[in-house]
Amino acid sequence: MRNGHKVFDADSHGIYPADLWSRYLEPKYRDRVSRRSPAGLDTYNPVVVDGRWTQHDTSLYGQFQKAIGWTAEDMIEQYGDIVTEGFTGDRVAQAHAVDGIDVAVIYGPEYDLWLEGIDPELQAAMVRAYNRWGQEMRESSGGRVLTSSPIPLNDVSRALEEIRYAHDELGIRSFWARPNHMNHRNLGDRYYDPVYELLQDLDCPFATHEFMGLRAQTEGVDRFDTFTEWHTAVHTHEAMNASLSMITHGVFERFPRLRCAYMEAGCGWLPSWLHRIDEHLEMAGASEFPELTMSATEYFRRNCWITTECEDPFVADVIRWLGDDRILWESDFPHPDSKYPHTTREFLELLPEQIPLESKTRILWDNAVDFYRFPEGYLPTEFSEATDVPLTATT
Repeated sequence: MRNGHKVFDADSHGIYPADLWSRYLEPKYRDRVSRRSPAGLDTYNPVVVDGRWTQHDTSLYGQFQKAIGWTAEDMIEQYGDIVTEGFTGDRVAQAHAVDGIDVAVIYGPEYDLWLEGIDPELQAAMVRAYNRWGQEMRESSGGRVLTSSPIPLNDVSRALEEIRYAHDELGIRSFWARPNHMNHRNLGDRYYDPVYELLQDLDCPFATHEFMGLRAQTEGVDRFDTFTEWHTAVHTHEAMNASLSMITHGVFERFPRLRCAYMEAGCGWLPSWLHRIDEHLEMAGASEFPELTMSATEYFRRNCWITTECEDPFVADVIRWLGDDRILWESDFPHPDSKYPHTTREFLELLPEQIPLESKTRILWDNAVDFYRFPEGYLPTEFSEATDVPLTATT
């Protein structure tokens, strides 16, 4: 809690253990996934799958960590001993408590199982391995650190199998995929309808989340080679493309109870984007998308959520045009642009003359509870004020 307000971090992250795949993958797959940096370079999470790095060359060799001043020493200074001791569930929960975060949902992995052309069987096996790790995170954190299961979209039949396994065997109740154009399909493609139907029937939410640097086709990869350009474009543009495809191709028309969130993409663009889609549907929708019965704005208000970070002033515009009940809050822990350990304080102090405290309360807790709709007993029942006690002397 922060100043008496409960805090639900709807989109958090972690630094994965170096033995994630060697420990949790089934033995027959382990020799196909390894970890090694390019010669002479210190690269974040340099995973190799079937002989190919999962990160794009621009990210792999670009040394972006140095460009943004984000070395291991920088991480330790901001996040403390957890960087060297490991992001276990109990340690992550303790780190969140410093900032007043009561519960968080982790999204990942960023690259490893999404690279272009990955074997669908291996992709599904990596999803299951990741979810086993996620189950341990939930248990060791006392239910305060949950994971969202990736969906292996390369083979929809395997995707359904892994969703059911994660749900029935591991107790996972949230699912996600990257928003990218994968296998020449957008997320509105009817190929994915069985996935959306199953999630709707299970009453589990779906989210998209971009991570810059994938060895695949992503927004800006073919035209930018700096962190500034690529990172500015990729998160927002991919979420815009995914929402456009899912709305216009009738995902929310066919699955009216599906809940979908577009994570870590900013939010100020949303009202204008929905208005632009609506204008084009007015011009050509009757001919190109005759099955739609609602406007893009109406579909979003019924089915979708967007996220805001602590310092984004344009969340005020989203509230003005769309209301405050479809906005989730994210800390972006433990990324370099997170304001940890002051994310909750910064959000509560953001534009008090434009954003009412009542709206901030909904965004910090109520909206995430509504989006995730976790079963009874999943969320903590005890809440403590932010400790503001550094995990190390350098924090």
